[in-house]
Amino acid sequence: MCERSKIIVALVAFSCSGLAAGRAVGKKVSRQEGQYRIYSEGREVGVEKYVLVTSEDAVTSSSTLEFRAPGERPQKVTLQTKLEMDGRYMPRSYELKSQVDGQTGSIRGTFAPNQVIFEYSGNGVSFRNGLLVGDRYTILDTNVFHHFIFLARLFKYDSKETPQNFEVVIPQDKDTGTLKIREVDKETIVVRGNKISVTHLLVDSGSLQIQLWVDRERIPRKIAVPDKGIEVLYSD
Repeated sequence: MCERSKIIVALVAFSCSGLAAGRAVGKKVSRQEGQYRIYSEGREVGVEKYVLVTSEDAVTSSSTLEFRAPGERPQKVTLQTKLEMDGRYMPRSYELKSQVDGQTGSIRGTFAPNQVIFEYSGNGVSFRNGLLVGDRYTILDTNVFHHFIFLARLFKYDSKETPQNFEVVIPQDKDTGTLKIREVDKETIVVRGNKISVTHLLVDSGSLQIQLWVDRERIPRKIAVPDKGIEVLYSD
């Protein structure tokens, strides 16, 4: 699993060291479906489809992402995720299944106060890894782009607090880290031919800067990682 993780994170590695509008299901529950198209150096390399269900005290998400990892020998990568969280996007359980050129692996996460345990399986080998965490954190796994929605909704807009700090857990990197997020400007952008009013956020991990353009529904309509040549666009 370790070696395949290196392949999977080759697209965007979030090292933190150094919606379309929701369709109402009931008065207190909403369901949102969307997808992100992924581009590397201007060439489309993959797509992520996700479902997000939100209530007052719980949030669940599931996704399927397929892409060709850039490189001399592009590898076909499929990631499937299932995530359960409380109403403030703090994880309760997490599962990721990966397939890289036919080789499968999995990650399962369990969460306790100030501690996270992940079980990794692949190539006939299983092992566990524990991480210490603070009182409030969320998940931002490598190459799972809909997870940025959680940060976009936790961020306090038009706040005098700059930057705002968020602790995240990164299962595929077997790591945690702190992201510093600040508001850059209010802008109008064009995404796939549509003009959209957005808030431009800058996410700084210390080793990588990620830009988000977030709409009024608090959904990133565009995600860019300039240092990696990666651009991700929301698509209905």
